Amino acid sequence: MAQQRIGRIEWGGLAFGPGSRYHVTAIEGLDDLPDIRAEDMERPGQHGDYTGPDYTGPRVIQLGLGLRADSPDELRALTLALRAATQPQRQPEAMRLPDQDTLVYGKIRRRSIPYDAEHLWRTGTAALELYCADPYLYGLEERSASTTAYSPAAGRTYPLAYSGVVPATNLALNPSSEIDLTSTVDFGTITRTRDTGVSRIGAASIRHVHSGTTTAGTRYSISPVSTGTVRVSVWVRHTGSPAPLRGLLHWMTGSTSLSFIELLPLAPPDAAGWSLVTGAYTLAGGQTVDSIGLSFQSASGTWWADGLMVETGPTLHAYGDGSMTDYGWSWSGSPHASTSVRVITGTGRAYGSAGQSGRVTAVNGGSAPAFPVLRIDGPVANPSIEQTTNGASLTLDATLGDGEYVLIDTRTRAVLYMGTSPRRNWLRSGARWPSLAPGYNEFAYRGSALPGSPGQQSLLTITWRDTSL
Repeated sequence: MAQQRIGRIEWGGLAFGPGSRYHVTAIEGLDDLPDIRAEDMERPGQHGDYTGPDYTGPRVIQLGLGLRADSPDELRALTLALRAATQPQRQPEAMRLPDQDTLVYGKIRRRSIPYDAEHLWRTGTAALELYCADPYLYGLEERSASTTAYSPAAGRTYPLAYSGVVPATNLALNPSSEIDLTSTVDFGTITRTRDTGVSRIGAASIRHVHSGTTTAGTRYSISPVSTGTVRVSVWVRHTGSPAPLRGLLHWMTGSTSLSFIELLPLAPPDAAGWSLVTGAYTLAGGQTVDSIGLSFQSASGTWWADGLMVETGPTLHAYGDGSMTDYGWSWSGSPHASTSVRVITGTGRAYGSAGQSGRVTAVNGGSAPAFPVLRIDGPVANPSIEQTTNGASLTLDATLGDGEYVLIDTRTRAVLYMGTSPRRNWLRSGARWPSLAPGYNEFAYRGSALPGSPGQQSLLTITWRDTSL
């Protein structure tokens, strides 16, 4: 779990922070918003400006270090090691902050290691400046998801090395209100109904109507958890009129809140207007969580909630419940009133979302758009990738044989055959380049099978990191 304290920092083969000889005394620019590069223009003959989109400039990170040695000679050795690790660079390198689950790419532009000649010291200081032309903050884990191409006639053949879905458990007892509101209660003073006209998961959601400026919502029952980290995601849709004044996600014992996080502003909504809310809480000794509270403070507003996912452990998986039997899920007890489990058995292959006839889901856990790398493996003719959540699409007028592949970098917009040879001319005109909005992003992959290739073995692999600014 990411921590507020600075913790460890890794750069140039050296480790700074707890357990090292380089103590981190200060860091600036990591959580700051870089300078804005605005595209505004004056309004001739009028007050104000015409305002355009805002973009950020580079990120500059200032790092203060304290050098702690057992002797003056060891201090000199620490100084030389730091100097060697902070030389001028041709290309950006990764600075890792493992305890904050953060990675940035930059170059050392300034280094200061003052020397006090009055005494032979065992301690010293240093200051570094990291210039990040790419201002984004990335998650440490490189994520990926894969699917075979849609093939209604020949079906799909999954490669033995296919990876995507792992065993998971949804601890929410009635996570999407598909048949009723069992195992959920009013959280404050509010009118709640099951709404079959608006949903993000399945056929129904919970509709909330405020009668005044109150903080209220739904409290979901979950299977009790007494140790570890409880991770939560839930979809929220708000009319926006009037806008919510406050939003809260609670970890609770009965009606008592153990901890909560603020939800506003909500993550950018998908094409249907739904925003994904996520959070995690690590239990203290003696604490037990048996319900999750979701509430907003709104003046006579209306909003919906759907698809609650609650897990323990290091990873929060995409939503699932026991009704999704085609994807390996089952109820542990009564349907829509018990936990849900997904168990992989038999061949050892992981079949999950990529079994959705050429569809795959990529979840960006950050707060800014991520730019994925797309890999298409043959055999396939005229492969097409559509991001169904926003309408972006790419089609290649090309044929890939068995063992051939193409890499598509959505940030640089490079199309590379076998990872090295430019093939931008293969891209069909009218392309709209995909990016991963915060939350869930769905892709559809299609292509034509080659003569003599039984089944449909072409594979799309999407690789990305959680991205924030």
